Amino acid sequence: MFRIILIIVLFLLIWFTIKAIWKDLRQARPKAKTSSSPPEVTDKLVKDPVCGVYCPRKTAYTAIWQGKVYYFCSEECRQKFLAEKGAKASSSG
Repeated sequence: MFRIILIIVLFLLIWFTIKAIWKDLRQARPKAKTSSSPPEVTDKLVKDPVCGVYCPRKTAYTAIWQGKVYYFCSEECRQKFLAEKGAKASSSG
């Protein structure tokens, strides 16, 4: 009889220990953010006419050609665009 009581007590002790550890592990895990609405868009994406990459308008390089504003992902793309337009302008003029 003593043996059965000892086994039950040990089983309960192990059970509650595992349960407490499991609870701590579940609480320590970061929960995923659940949002019902998508994040707010703060800037418009513009397409680079040279390489086709989209970049935020706020951080894009710009050039004005024939009264139109063009946006570029890098200074290199901007320079290529201006060189190409300059060559066309000088050869057609």
